[in-house]
Amino acid sequence: MGWFYFFCLVGAGKADVRKVILVSRSPRRQALIRVLGYPVEVMEPPDQEDGVEGLLPPEAAMTLAARKVRWAFPLPTGVLAVGADTMVVAAGEVLGKPRNLEEARAFLRRLSGKWHVVYTGVALAWGQRMRVFYEETAVRFHQLSEAVIEAYLRTDSSLDKAGAYGAQDLIGLIGIAEIRGDFYNVMGLPVQRVYQDGVKLLGSDWVGGGAESLSLG
Repeated sequence: MGWFYFFCLVGAGKADVRKVILVSRSPRRQALIRVLGYPVEVMEPPDQEDGVEGLLPPEAAMTLAARKVRWAFPLPTGVLAVGADTMVVAAGEVLGKPRNLEEARAFLRRLSGKWHVVYTGVALAWGQRMRVFYEETAVRFHQLSEAVIEAYLRTDSSLDKAGAYGAQDLIGLIGIAEIRGDFYNVMGLPVQRVYQDGVKLLGSDWVGGGAESLSLG
């Protein structure tokens, strides 16, 4: 898949990462970023998703990610900030976080048996430098039976996720038929791109001494 990125270059930083600030409420992103081996401080951003009307989904996701990461400013020396925003797009329509179980049910019925696209915008900040990009993954579900949809809804896992599903949840484990692109992007954070673009931002490799295996809890 292709991607787009841009730079906001204001100063310089030192590639000596001591801590990562993750500006996100998502426990999936928290689990993923911890794999890179640094102490992680979680900062919960305010719900401000206005001002992106008229933007294409990847542009909107990048705009919101950059907005989130700015909540961590000013950054202390040695701190890398990460912000992300994920959008699920089906037949040209953005499916956000469902407001209730009825809407979640409608989203899952709409995704059933079809392809959709997941975009995650990511912003990395180091000192006064920022790098923003997005990753795109195409996902196809099997035809989902009403029994499977209802079983998933009973897990109470759908309401805090764009598109009303998590790839690592029951609905993903038994319902996803095919993925084209980065699986972890569907979870909410394309860690490979985060690492690669972090190398470009920092100027060196940056796997921490506390690198660990992924645990979903």
